[in-house]
Amino acid sequence: SKLNNLETIRGVNIGGVFLIEPFIKPSLFDQFLSMNQADRPVDEWTFTAVLGKEEARKQLEDHWDTFVTKDDLETLAQNGINWIRIPIGYWAFNLTSDEPFVDGQIPYVERILQWSRDIGLKVELDLHGAPGSQNGYDNSGRRGTPEWLLSRKNVDRTLDALTKMTKLAAQWDDVVYGIQILNEPSRWKWAVSDILSFYNEAYDLVHGIAPDTYFMIHDTFLSPNDWPSLISANWSNALMDTHIYQMFDDYMVTLSESSHIEMVKTMAENITKFDRTQFGVVVGEFSAATHDCTKYINGFGRGSRWDGSIEGIDRPHCPLESCSCTGDYGGNYTEFSDHYKRFLKRYVDAQLQIYDQEIAGWFYWNFRTESAPEWDYLLGVEQGWIPKFP
Repeated sequence: SKLNNLETIRGVNIGGVFLIEPFIKPSLFDQFLSMNQADRPVDEWTFTAVLGKEEARKQLEDHWDTFVTKDDLETLAQNGINWIRIPIGYWAFNLTSDEPFVDGQIPYVERILQWSRDIGLKVELDLHGAPGSQNGYDNSGRRGTPEWLLSRKNVDRTLDALTKMTKLAAQWDDVVYGIQILNEPSRWKWAVSDILSFYNEAYDLVHGIAPDTYFMIHDTFLSPNDWPSLISANWSNALMDTHIYQMFDDYMVTLSESSHIEMVKTMAENITKFDRTQFGVVVGEFSAATHDCTKYINGFGRGSRWDGSIEGIDRPHCPLESCSCTGDYGGNYTEFSDHYKRFLKRYVDAQLQIYDQEIAGWFYWNFRTESAPEWDYLLGVEQGWIPKFP
């Protein structure tokens, strides 16, 4: 098997390319700032709906063509990265005429697969958005109320997209080593047993087409102690994907720097146990960020917990006397203090000490951003708060 004796997965996400996210490339969304707030796009669905197919295709093809380059992948490899994770929305594979999305991503995905083959990178293909939305986040392609499991039709379309993605993987068998069947389906919305039955259907499908490829599932945000309820005993070549962030809740953003570093250990405790006793775990997303000041990180047009500007909270939530999204907490890394840069390095090191040494591996989110320094792997390596691997 090509999966025998693989080295630790050291990966980076190629996010915000084939499924756009406002925080990764704000300039795509800032063109709408002159519109009434209620009419502005907030995700790829409304982005394409507002622009219309022709203009959306023009802008997106330009974005697909330029946002990630062969040079980027070569730089990643030189820094010791050996895998990339490519998030793709279902509409690249299964688009109906009543949907505003545009397709045409696959030739650009294949260009990245060819570059990866040339450079020697392994690839995980990740179905990042499902019909109806599996979580209601903008990173599913459609922000709002998730409707994914409300109809069998959505499930069938998800499985169709997955079939096509797996066939693509089989065509690039020497490059694609992992298939993530669905990113972040929400346990807050769907019963875990319903998600598991989808996982089982997806397993049979993927295993039937590409058995010698990692079958990767997301933990649905369950705590590691509950992961056994998401898995089946008959699976082989399976990996659990968990995403570890410390800024998307009111409590975490108030932690001090040293508490954030302690929290890394706490959050990883039962993950390493699962990796030892069940099957391998990858942290498929993490970053250097410990605040939510980043422009559009909570969604286009939304503020932050940190400075109290997000809807639904009555005061700023941060560990400092004054909670302002400037300086160390702004989008311009040239304004970062030396102290903050040292903290970023300590925080990333604390995470990698565990994700690199004690489990199957990791994928940093993201390879690059326009103005989100703590989320930009290429910038972090260049600036020294993300380590290079030999």
